[in-house]
Amino acid sequence: MHQESLSIRQVSEKTGVNSKTLRYWETLGLLPKPRRTHTNYRLYTASDLDRIIFIRKAKSLGFTLSEIRKIFELCSRRQPPCEEVVDWAGQKIQALEHQIETLTQLRARLIRYHRKWRRKGACPPVTPSEICCFIEEIPLSETSHTPRRR
Repeated sequence: MHQESLSIRQVSEKTGVNSKTLRYWETLGLLPKPRRTHTNYRLYTASDLDRIIFIRKAKSLGFTLSEIRKIFELCSRRQPPCEEVVDWAGQKIQALEHQIETLTQLRARLIRYHRKWRRKGACPPVTPSEICCFIEEIPLSETSHTPRRR
């Protein structure tokens, strides 16, 4: 084995990325096809290790694998990807703000219903057409989806 080469297990241990994920990233083109030993084991380089660590860092900020691939494509064309990264980060912040607002509203509704249901006590025995009286008493106007006609 070449001195600078690392096995998939060694890379996995050093980066915290399991071997199945490394192979998946390879199929997506995020990692270059590694050299192989005569017994067909993958051999990774220090450059591959740096790339894997970069992917982990980008994923930790919410970047998708598709976005990360675009970053690598820009770099391979010698175009700095940083402007794109800043734009995507701004879009992610807006999406998170919307999610936070939605989750805050959901939390408030759940707290309100939870208190109401605890005060009310147990539901009477269910009829064949009932499932849970607590959920069934929620007005349809409070749901985000409209019912589909059968």
